[in-house]
Amino acid sequence: MGGMSAPHENLRSLLPSVHADAAFADAVVWVQGERALVGAGGWTVLLKGKDRLRRISELWSRSVKATPQTGTLAMLPVPAADADEPRPQPAQRAWVAGTFTDASDEPAVLRIPTHWTEQSPQGVKLFVQDVSATALRAAVAVDEAAELAPHGHMPLAASDPERAWDDSGYADGVRAVLERLGRPSEGPEATGEILRKVVISRTETVPADDGALWSALDRLREAYPQTWVFAVGGLLGATPEMLATQHDGAVESLVLAGSVPRGSTVQADEAAKAYIAADHRLADEHHWAARSVWEALTPVLQMDDSTFMPHVLTLPNVHHLATRISGRLKAAGGTVLDVVTRMHPTAAVGGTPTPDAVRVIAEVEPVDRGRYGAPVGWVDGSGDGEIALALRCGQAVRAAEGPDRGAGDGVANAEGVPTPDVAVAVRLHAGGGIVPGADPAEEVTEIGVKFQPMRRALGADVGA
Repeated sequence: MGGMSAPHENLRSLLPSVHADAAFADAVVWVQGERALVGAGGWTVLLKGKDRLRRISELWSRSVKATPQTGTLAMLPVPAADADEPRPQPAQRAWVAGTFTDASDEPAVLRIPTHWTEQSPQGVKLFVQDVSATALRAAVAVDEAAELAPHGHMPLAASDPERAWDDSGYADGVRAVLERLGRPSEGPEATGEILRKVVISRTETVPADDGALWSALDRLREAYPQTWVFAVGGLLGATPEMLATQHDGAVESLVLAGSVPRGSTVQADEAAKAYIAADHRLADEHHWAARSVWEALTPVLQMDDSTFMPHVLTLPNVHHLATRISGRLKAAGGTVLDVVTRMHPTAAVGGTPTPDAVRVIAEVEPVDRGRYGAPVGWVDGSGDGEIALALRCGQAVRAAEGPDRGAGDGVANAEGVPTPDVAVAVRLHAGGGIVPGADPAEEVTEIGVKFQPMRRALGADVGA
């Protein structure tokens, strides 16, 4: 296709021109390496209740099947979007942001943009899709716990920083978890197994408007090229962990569990890398996380055990233990969301045994995780896609009261049309796996390191 434009300087400039003024919460972004997808417009479906990921997969599949495959997607070079008749392409694409558990007060999100651009080394292209609104409404109507957001606007939760742990509170949370580790889980829904690991998280709130959020994505893209940079439903971040990619029947997952901060000198960094590769406590933590994914996928994949070997993944601020798991689907017809549903939440963000660890998290943590530690990514009309784990991230939030309240509260403009929620801050999330022998003070230090990528991206003070 001729007429490709030069690479754009920032991700916001990739917004399709018809949605150039879209609120950040209404935009979708997916970046890996030199490839970037940025979209807006269209529809937002919000889902609460049980089995959210499975229901998103079913809702999307129903919408695709009910939409004619001819002329559903047009691909044009930029900036000639309005110059010629679009060339139809038989595909669609939607973006997804789940929730850590189905008990979350925040809804899972299915975003179906009408327009998005794709930036790659070959240039920039504009895509236009027309999923039938009638088909989508019919698909949503089947699900009693799903709803279309008004005028497509993504409602944001209110800022509530007072409930967050400080360093002392987080250390107390670590101690509370340590008291439960090494003992059989208890309760009517407990597995009765020994509780080996619990991943607990904390939050902090950083002021940020839409402009700061877009700038944060640009900084994350530049600083962490090995990660997947994303924005869906006001959730933004740069995650190093891929839950599942699916393409023509091939599925791959990257499990991260066990980490240490980078050293401040070459010698210290080499020592940190050697430590994480040899430490038995971290190796045990990683083993259970990787094993949980392997066991979850074995029923649906013909597994490739040649990749099942931990290695050290080095990012700018931290070393991770990582294992790549791959295989091929035993049966055709499922979506990448169906694969992810089998493994979420993983031991890497929950603990071991995961059901028991998740219950401990609900009892100990003071703030609803929402979409932190949940699946985030995209799925196309064939069911293929990329779904990562929402780590190193933050959720845009609106003001609790006052003029910045928007669509989530029914505030309308002079014409009576609900306006988008206005982001005033970001609720950052970071977590760490607690295993027997963990030191609360060390855990406080480590989780501070995990906050640094988002703090720096937002221009916040990272401290000493």
